[in-house]
Amino acid sequence: MEWRDNVSRVALAVKEDSWESPGRQQGAPVCHDAWIEMLLSYPAERLVKNLSTHWAVLRIDDTEMPTTINDAQYDNSYVCSPYTGCILYPESEVKKLDHAALRWFILAIVRTLGPLLRAAQINRVVCVNNWLLSTNLYSNFDVTQIPEVTRTITKCFPKHAVAFRSLNETTNRPLLEQLRSDGYLLAPSRQVYFFDGKSGNYLHKQDNRRDAKLFATTAYQLVQHEQLQPEDAKRIEQLYRWLYIDKYSEHNPQFSAEMIEQCRLGGLLRLWALRTEDGRLDGVVGTFTRDGVMTAPVVGYDTSLPQQLGLYR
Repeated sequence: MEWRDNVSRVALAVKEDSWESPGRQQGAPVCHDAWIEMLLSYPAERLVKNLSTHWAVLRIDDTEMPTTINDAQYDNSYVCSPYTGCILYPESEVKKLDHAALRWFILAIVRTLGPLLRAAQINRVVCVNNWLLSTNLYSNFDVTQIPEVTRTITKCFPKHAVAFRSLNETTNRPLLEQLRSDGYLLAPSRQVYFFDGKSGNYLHKQDNRRDAKLFATTAYQLVQHEQLQPEDAKRIEQLYRWLYIDKYSEHNPQFSAEMIEQCRLGGLLRLWALRTEDGRLDGVVGTFTRDGVMTAPVVGYDTSLPQQLGLYR
């Protein structure tokens, strides 16, 4: 495999308490997870257009986690930039408020904090288990090794903070408790919603009954992952962009068609789409699953089409 200039081929073996030096090939661990292989095979900006970062692989026993290393990169997507998450993203969102006084009050606070966070070098951070998705899912691992993880990372990167994104009390309680006991600071990020897919009760809710009825009468054809073609990747990129970038925020990760095609080929995301009779894709969803937890980092549709088609539904 060719290792690009912006890829730090670094591995942390916690029990050995050692990081392999960047670029070393002899004795480097094999990344069994295909997603990690994809991340290590491409420069970050070829996968996510508004992203620049360096890679490492964190290995705890048999669990490997992609880890990003940044120093500044203040225009990065929030998946690698705490500054974007704290300043740029709120700044763009608050402009949508109708209440002028509240809007300017919040903007004043955000713009005051911005220079302070830059001065504090908030983006000098090593982010553990960073899959470059809006929500990072965690495998089960021995959380009691977190103190050793922290010591080893800070030894290699003494001027960097150590961060874990996308933690919550529902799926990450043991890890959160361990991080608290080790002195980590918890910072609220956003609200997330859960439902138990093992229970069929949600299917009886009014919205889901409406969805089922709409799906039964739609002229769209449901396209399974295996039915998607290489030429669909560019359209999927555009559908995602119309929703998550153009409608919501340019600071969301801007997934490239190249990344989407790799995810299709390797099954790294499970993709479903809606295709018209003349072959055009008008809607897509892509799910990411780890240890029984699923999230949907890729959702998109043609926002110019009439709402009564129910694409967003």
